[in-house]
Amino acid sequence: MDPRKKVKVQQYEDEDEMEYDERNDQQQDMQFREQNIELFDERQLREMIFQFENNYKLNSDLRMRYPNQPDKFIDSEVDLDEDLRKLLILPAYPQLYPIFYSSNAVQIVIQLLLHNNLSISYDVIQFLKELVAPDGEVEPKIILQLYDCLIRNYLIESLGELIVKNEEKTQEEVNLLHDCFEVIENMVDIKSSISKEIGIRSKIIQYLVKRVEDNSQTLDDNRLYASELLVILTQQTKENLEIIGRSGGIESLLIVLNQYRKKDPETAEEKEILNNVYDLLTLLLIQEENQDYFQSYEGLQLMIKIIQGKTSSSIRAYSLILLAINNHKENCQKLIQIGGLSIIFPILERKGLKHKDQNKQFEIDETTVQIIKQLLRRNTDITFKQRIFEKCVEKLESLKKLRNEYVEVIPLIDPEEYDNLDENQLQKIYFDLLGKGLIVIESIDVILLELIYKDLEVQIDKQEIISSVKQMLKYTGEKEDIEYYNPLLQKFEVNPQ
Repeated sequence: MDPRKKVKVQQYEDEDEMEYDERNDQQQDMQFREQNIELFDERQLREMIFQFENNYKLNSDLRMRYPNQPDKFIDSEVDLDEDLRKLLILPAYPQLYPIFYSSNAVQIVIQLLLHNNLSISYDVIQFLKELVAPDGEVEPKIILQLYDCLIRNYLIESLGELIVKNEEKTQEEVNLLHDCFEVIENMVDIKSSISKEIGIRSKIIQYLVKRVEDNSQTLDDNRLYASELLVILTQQTKENLEIIGRSGGIESLLIVLNQYRKKDPETAEEKEILNNVYDLLTLLLIQEENQDYFQSYEGLQLMIKIIQGKTSSSIRAYSLILLAINNHKENCQKLIQIGGLSIIFPILERKGLKHKDQNKQFEIDETTVQIIKQLLRRNTDITFKQRIFEKCVEKLESLKKLRNEYVEVIPLIDPEEYDNLDENQLQKIYFDLLGKGLIVIESIDVILLELIYKDLEVQIDKQEIISSVKQMLKYTGEKEDIEYYNPLLQKFEVNPQ
């Protein structure tokens, strides 16, 4: 064996213990690139591929013939190792990619991901990491064709298998997993539709959720990376959100939150993981099916405990309550059953959950009035709805006080004041004001409209409320909302007194 070639060989059952020093990959790779970068061309690439294919075939044959005698095939693995290091020059020449992905080398590279020698798998991942995200300008067509070729040759399936079987018992395994994550992130960053393919073709999504749940590892960089990757893979892919819900992933995420119901994260990494879990649940609760799963794992109860624990994430937990009950009748009723009203209405009065930061307080106020609005809007049970009405009447002055607070800084839009503006300009102004507090005013006005409709005395300008609700329906009302609130408005159009 050439003494300059050093490769680490993992242990095999029933064989003598063998150890090989691990080479300094980065230094040798850099030296090779510096020596050859000006000389590399199509002919050299074809020669590399030819040698690579031959060495792969030789290694496969020797491993089949002598499965328990590493000394028979170790030299061929050293050659494979060197072939992969030589191919690291290819990403500097993306114009040569078509030659590479038109050959059998792509299929071989992907098959080597699952090689029995973990060091070979590691070399492959290093190559793929560079290959899928080359430096410099690359013609989009070339990189997309490369991706299509990799996926067609089962890259996602192989990555999934490599990731799932990785136990992270050694530093090499830890590094390998991190680099697998990086390959996925780089590909999705360039072609977002790969996110959907990952969900369809592998169990990577399910693995990532479990990896985020697992806090037993001493080295936790991969747990943080897993949480970040999950957010990336679900941001624009509803199918992956469905996968998480149906595979019990929401329970795993709630287990993470439960660890911090009475305390804050101790490290920056923990804090980032927690934020990513909240981001994930925010995405997940857009889907009605996931709202069901959320409550089946007692998510509403946990959010209340987090709020009561007065941790730094209480505001985010409060926001998840709103998302969980949004357009969801059963969860609205469940929130009342578990004592949610005793949490929400004190917050309305700035008791319990509050914040010195103006933007944070706006977020709390908006969430509070939208929760009350949803509870009135979605509850069809007469008893439950009556309890909400009674609470609203009891805290009527707090509602009016909060409304006036926002009216002082956010004037209601009166079209007569904007005679020189067209409808598109008015709409732009309207949506701008929503983000500055108008949404709080409108939500309170919808609550007050419900009270007025029930002939409850609110002592407020009814026409102002009616005008505000009409404006809301005009710009943001969905068909279902319009059908619900129009009869309430029509009562006052027929009988304005």
